[in-house]
Amino acid sequence: MYWPGWFIFLSPLIGAPIALAVGKRYKSLAGIIASLAVGGALVASIITFFYVDAGTVVSNSSKLYVITGQYAYNHYLWFFNIDIGIFIDRLSIMMALMVSFVSLMIHLFALYYMKNDPNKHVYFAETSLFTAGMLGLVVASNLVVFFLFWELVGLCSYLLIGFWFFKPNATAAAKKAFIVTRVGDLLFLVGMAILYDSLVGFPGLGSNSPLSIPFLINNASLIASYIGKNTLGIVAVLFLAGAAGKSAQFPLHVWIPDAMEGPTTVSALIHAATMVTAGVYLVARVFNIFYAAAPFALYSVVILGAFTAVFAGIIGIFVNDIKRILAYSTISQIGYMFAAIGLGGLFGYAAVPLGMFHLVVHAVFKALLFMAAGAILIALMDLRDTREMGGLWRKMPMTVTLLFIGSLALIAFPGTAGYFSKDSIISASWLYYTHYGTAWSFIPWIFLATGTLLTTLYTFRMFFRVSLGKPRSHLAEHAKDPSVWALIPLFILAAGALLLGLIQTPFYKFITPEAFVPSVPIYIEAIPITLLAIGLIVTYVLYGTDRWRHMDFNKNRLYRLAKNKFYLDTLFTNIIAERVIAPVSGGIASFENAYNNAVDKTGSGTLSLGSFFRKLQDGVVENYFVVLIIGISIVFIIMLLAGLM
Repeated sequence: MYWPGWFIFLSPLIGAPIALAVGKRYKSLAGIIASLAVGGALVASIITFFYVDAGTVVSNSSKLYVITGQYAYNHYLWFFNIDIGIFIDRLSIMMALMVSFVSLMIHLFALYYMKNDPNKHVYFAETSLFTAGMLGLVVASNLVVFFLFWELVGLCSYLLIGFWFFKPNATAAAKKAFIVTRVGDLLFLVGMAILYDSLVGFPGLGSNSPLSIPFLINNASLIASYIGKNTLGIVAVLFLAGAAGKSAQFPLHVWIPDAMEGPTTVSALIHAATMVTAGVYLVARVFNIFYAAAPFALYSVVILGAFTAVFAGIIGIFVNDIKRILAYSTISQIGYMFAAIGLGGLFGYAAVPLGMFHLVVHAVFKALLFMAAGAILIALMDLRDTREMGGLWRKMPMTVTLLFIGSLALIAFPGTAGYFSKDSIISASWLYYTHYGTAWSFIPWIFLATGTLLTTLYTFRMFFRVSLGKPRSHLAEHAKDPSVWALIPLFILAAGALLLGLIQTPFYKFITPEAFVPSVPIYIEAIPITLLAIGLIVTYVLYGTDRWRHMDFNKNRLYRLAKNKFYLDTLFTNIIAERVIAPVSGGIASFENAYNNAVDKTGSGTLSLGSFFRKLQDGVVENYFVVLIIGISIVFIIMLLAGLM
């Protein structure tokens, strides 16, 4: 048994109840215990990284992922033919390193952010459990265990989004997140059920569990031949639906903006280290299933991601809440990751490092952005409207400089880590188009390139409103930086946001030797940079000055459409939920109540009949004699009438 691999998720899992128990008496210790537990997961991940890295990976001509080199695979029979255990290869260890490291940075900052909260011991217990759920999902060896940790992540997100339950918006947001993600989870579960049922008689199954992740990776092509590429494609699309729900992709993205009602450190944890990255990891983990299936499976991934990147970017331009702007940026950037993996229809498993590198880089700069926003919100007493800020670069120079670094990485400014991770995806999408040469293959590139302009517009619209000009509220006038000690995790993340691009090629090659940095003509490579420059100029002209305060687009239909988030919340709530689901649920409930009442009446009738006969058994011999005479008389009368006497 490889114990360090188990401790990757056991450390925060054990730390959660300890933080809760000890924190009830010594509240200040809860955060320290949770941070040490997550730090233990990071140490275990580092040890496992060196263990995995010691193996030699063999190149292969297949575009499928082939498990080679050194990896940790411990599994034990749980029930029937479902096993439980860990499977840690190069993909999962990179994910575990990211989750544990970024989560640790967030926990350390939360020691400052949550220091005055009376229930901080509950908070730290839940965040430790949240991290354990995500890490358990990452190292799971079987899709059933994967799904259990997947659900634990969903439960913890519900608890943390609604942590400030005394706020009606927070409780409503928690319920919304839980319900919307259940839609995706149900579809994921259906996909697992179809796959399991299809593989029960598979000749190559042997002693393997049908849902064993290594088994699925190694036998994807044989499985496709056995159950049919279209059937496997349906399974893959159902998996994608589950991933879309968890990772807030269109149309199941509607929960994540409302999730900003929780503590800002929770937002950082959800957007950077845990929940929304789980869906991307699922598609990357079972990439062979997608690749071996019918072509529509991976094309669905690339189109969904590319469309969501643009869709969320458009909405982000019209949002004023600083945390919600960052939320829509997450939806958009996750779309880039999905699109990158979807390009595997051409590049095979070599596309996975493209998406995973952007996932890691995004985790770093998004945690930085959210925690910088959290420091601002503390100074402004939770004022989140960017229209009421202004001039904060002079008032909070350290915090806003950190926000600036995160913003540069988010827009993929040349030289930052975001540039190396995101522009490589855009370049790869151009190669995808030149290979196939169809209008359908052109869609990903045009969407992803346009996303560069949109990202710049919403990011620096936010930044210029926050940082430049004069303070536009009393709170902004009196804002000040937190202590340097509180910002140390942010300084570390800022360094990563600037420098992680240096490890792009080593990262790619670590995941698979077939990976490569896409190369396109210079005029194509210049297009995203040109769009970025246009976005910076436009946002500075409009929002670096007071011009934006004199703009009124309320009469513009397109503005109202985007401002109202394309009315998807209205569609889901007022039409689907209230006019479809509620009446259907009401009808089912009425039928169920009628059925239950009928059953109850049957039971009560039986009881009444029994009570009647019980009264006949009163122990009085005279009464028994009367009943006997009456019974005999009735029998004789019947016989006389029937002519039997």
